[in-house]
Amino acid sequence: MKNLLGGLTGVLIGSFVLVLLVGLTSPAYYWPYSTIWIIFSGSSALKSTITGISNPSALLGYILTWIIIGVIISPFSKKGWNTVRSAAWVGIILGILSLVSVLLLDVDYWTSPTRNIDLFYHFVTSLSVSLCVIPSAFPSTLIIDRIKKQAEMPIPEKIETSCECGAVFKSNPLICSECGTQLRDE
Repeated sequence: MKNLLGGLTGVLIGSFVLVLLVGLTSPAYYWPYSTIWIIFSGSSALKSTITGISNPSALLGYILTWIIIGVIISPFSKKGWNTVRSAAWVGIILGILSLVSVLLLDVDYWTSPTRNIDLFYHFVTSLSVSLCVIPSAFPSTLIIDRIKKQAEMPIPEKIETSCECGAVFKSNPLICSECGTQLRDE
């Protein structure tokens, strides 16, 4: 669930950042969807990263956007294969949002005879492009993991609790079993 939330957050923020950095303009979406054109247009542009990076003026925008998305998803995942799972969620969400963009711009897409193969290529491309987050997400997850380990309390060498009555426990009980005195609050 955390990976899904990280992927959704990464794609939404990444779409917004890419629109700002590359300077995309609003396509002709229908009325209720024209208010959130940044999400659909940005996700469609993110899905088209392979063709987008061939434009030298947009190259830096695409690279920075994928780095930002990788840093955004890293707190939602653990180091290792969990980061790849977050990247897969980025691809799935990217595929869905960019498919909405395609459907809003081309009403005949859903009824075309090559729809199934087009959908297959659409999602394969989205999943493949989403792997661009891994070079920035892996180091970010390692840094976050090290920070968390440093913040953890060290394990005590021994746990020993004493009561007023003189009873000594090798644990941390709530109540003394000898006299019934409350040793700590819950």
